Amino acid sequence: MSMAYGPHYKEMIMGEFKGSAAANDLSVALSNDELHILINLVEQLLELLGERNFTHHYQSDDPFAQLMAATLGNIESPIDQPEDPVLRRLLPNGYADPESAAEFRKYTEGSLRMVKQKHLLYLREQLVFPVDHELPKADIAVTDPTQWLIAINDLRIALAVRLDIGQDGYEKFELMKDSDPQKHLHAVYYWLGAIQESLISHL
Repeated sequence: MSMAYGPHYKEMIMGEFKGSAAANDLSVALSNDELHILINLVEQLLELLGERNFTHHYQSDDPFAQLMAATLGNIESPIDQPEDPVLRRLLPNGYADPESAAEFRKYTEGSLRMVKQKHLLYLREQLVFPVDHELPKADIAVTDPTQWLIAINDLRIALAVRLDIGQDGYEKFELMKDSDPQKHLHAVYYWLGAIQESLISHL
């Protein structure tokens, strides 16, 4: 399978939203490559958050699988701040004091993980049917745009951390050579941002 964030990342089209949430007819058109990109990212972030109750669609040689794959151990109480930098962004400390932060996590981290997993699982459920049926393109009904926005935002945060994208990230991206594999990964980050903005404009 030729992934859109590979050598042909420039061919990616922005997710085409139509309709509106107010009229209850909001939908998005995504190509097969775009569906695979989103599913790959969603499944890897689900694993990072500790959710493994699903059948994988991404391949072991997927660049994002290599980039984001991580294994979480058993969580004990009180809970220390996660070592993975992505989890530190997605599950931030509630207090500056380490002891207070660990105690706070004991009561809040589990539920926060579950909420984030819920949004990602919802997005994945919306995407897998056209992929499993090998449709070249799909019009997907966006029944809950809020869950889409939250899930995509978490994916962007994860990529920003992994790729060390800061405020000057786009300027650096434009200066990258097309042959640089990192440019393809950065392109997906900005593509997700375009999807996010397009969705917001249709709310």
